[in-house]
Amino acid sequence: MNKVVIALAFITLTLTALYSQSQRVVLLEEHTSTTCGPCAAANPGIDATLASLGIDKVVAIKYHMNWPAPGNDPWYFNNVSENTTRRTYYGVNSIPQVRIDGTQTSTGGFAPVVNSRYALPSPYDISMTSDLANHTVTVKVKATATPPAGNKYLRIGVLEKIYNTNSPFPNGETEIAYAMLDMLPDGLGTAIDLAVGDSVEYTLPYNTTLVNMHPPTSLSTLLAVVAFMQNDANKEVLQAAYHESGVNIGTNVAGALINNSQTATLSGFMENKSLSPIDLAIGINVNVPAGWNVTAQTEQGAAIPVNNGTATVTLDGMETLNYTITADPQGNPGGFSLQADVSLASDPNISESSTYSVSTNDVDILVVDDDGGATYESYFVEELNQMPYVYGVVSINSGDLAGADLGSIEVIFWNCANVEPTINDADRALLSQFLDNGGKLFLNGVDIAYELADPTSPYYNFTTLAFFNDYLHATYVKRQYTFLVVDGIPGDPITDGMATVGLYGGTGASTINFATNDFANQINPGDADAAPIFSFFNNPTDYAGIRAIHNGSGGQGRVVLTTFGFETLADENIRALFADRVVTWLKSTTGIEDDRLAGPATRFELKANYPNPFNPETHITYALPATAGDHQTTLVIYNQLGQKVRTLVNRTQSSGQYEVTWNGMDDAGNSVASGVYFYKLQYGPHQSVRKMLLLR
Repeated sequence: MNKVVIALAFITLTLTALYSQSQRVVLLEEHTSTTCGPCAAANPGIDATLASLGIDKVVAIKYHMNWPAPGNDPWYFNNVSENTTRRTYYGVNSIPQVRIDGTQTSTGGFAPVVNSRYALPSPYDISMTSDLANHTVTVKVKATATPPAGNKYLRIGVLEKIYNTNSPFPNGETEIAYAMLDMLPDGLGTAIDLAVGDSVEYTLPYNTTLVNMHPPTSLSTLLAVVAFMQNDANKEVLQAAYHESGVNIGTNVAGALINNSQTATLSGFMENKSLSPIDLAIGINVNVPAGWNVTAQTEQGAAIPVNNGTATVTLDGMETLNYTITADPQGNPGGFSLQADVSLASDPNISESSTYSVSTNDVDILVVDDDGGATYESYFVEELNQMPYVYGVVSINSGDLAGADLGSIEVIFWNCANVEPTINDADRALLSQFLDNGGKLFLNGVDIAYELADPTSPYYNFTTLAFFNDYLHATYVKRQYTFLVVDGIPGDPITDGMATVGLYGGTGASTINFATNDFANQINPGDADAAPIFSFFNNPTDYAGIRAIHNGSGGQGRVVLTTFGFETLADENIRALFADRVVTWLKSTTGIEDDRLAGPATRFELKANYPNPFNPETHITYALPATAGDHQTTLVIYNQLGQKVRTLVNRTQSSGQYEVTWNGMDDAGNSVASGVYFYKLQYGPHQSVRKMLLLR
């Protein structure tokens, strides 16, 4: 069977319509440096929280400092005067420091502060435009209520929204966000005194040398601006606004799931957010499957080339241009992905791409991309590329699919990542029907159990709980499990041998984020048709995932559920193994009890040592499965640094149960110090790790 690869990246970049602020927008100001280690540790959490709160609630400016030594921060040296002015204004003497609306807060846990400030009324409206041709920003401020006493200033910052580098800065960062490039007219700002109903408008030039510190690569961020009104009597920021000049591109309809006799119509847009006309080049690039026909055109009927160069279009100031892409399988099953590539006609290096997907509903495995516009489905695509199945990826918004859309699809990977809500009423109805008809489902997402089964969740109701209990065959324990490591279950057909599996960092997407209240939840198998597949590290009865048989009216379905997204798995080898075993188990025909390895001599298991804590010795028992044959067996003690301390077993062993004693000495016969140690058992393809404590 030929493999069909479909990868989708649903792109709708931040809308930058002119804000006429009737609601307060909160300003976050951070003093930071690329030479500051604590800054690097804080910034990923800050940026993730900003993204979760949304640009319509909070906007950011980061001022870069020349310390700590050696003080070689390039953003500081790009604009020494105005960075120093803002540091002096706040009296900053250590970094990182964050201020929300002019008040000081810590670098972590600032979401509640933002929310409390956001709830306050503002006496000002702010709106902005920009003109790329003339290098100017126009800001209009109107007093909608009586401003407080004190000297009020309008301050405007031109930002570099994002900068990525392959060579880390001294503090280890490779991604710099919201860095201030130029203040208009300067770091002090413009004094404004307005009565209720009055307004004032300023058009100010920006310094192109400062703003072009790095050549732009993105159409959407040719210019990013934050304007804010600040009361110097107490440094309170009374209103803020954000504007991106350039071109937004995005998708109106990004994915389609059709039968092979239908035609899919996809659509997207290009939006000029500058007052100046912009010439753009657009082309469609796609590996068209044999027998399919793909065409594209603008809403005015002008043809857009498919795999044959680009067409040039002119967008007037503030104009939006829509286009459509038509894909006709002409009776052929399968699918494909395509990119609409848009660039400046004068500089193809300044570009953006929108990605679309089409799949017929007769593929072996369908990845439902329900991650809210992110690209986490790529983690599934990477693994499915290595499997001998025809698969498709379809991007949806919750509720887009109906039962009839699924056709003869046997297996669905439903990818929720950290979107809220994970699955809505229509999705649950679809999946209930799919499972009742014998479908096989891998459902995964951050906080998915909390949303469905916790009465404190804003998405919870009796129908969500019934779906969680009756169709996912799970029960809910708690939301905020703060371990970011899980262990597979010894003997489980999916996770046997998967020990110390990280859910953060590595090559994963790190969508679990405590600062933004995104957790892996604790659940239990809900009935005799369910079994655990992951436990939280060193807590063998606290589960983060299950598998279950669902006996529906139309057949026997199967479910694999994890309370973390597949994209969070930090190790690419673990992702590959896990995906392969999930597919194998979903497509198998044995029941829950049939594929559990029972008995001490028939399943691989590394048991908890006893006593624990211990002094001077402890006993370690383990079981080797009869079905695996003879393999080299190693049992090794490691310290907390991952250094080998003692090899207890290194020989070929057969099926059976074994016990080994460790006397707290290393391989050289020296007594080791008190502390935490790990013991790892490896037997052929099986491995497991546990933790123990030595107290002298």
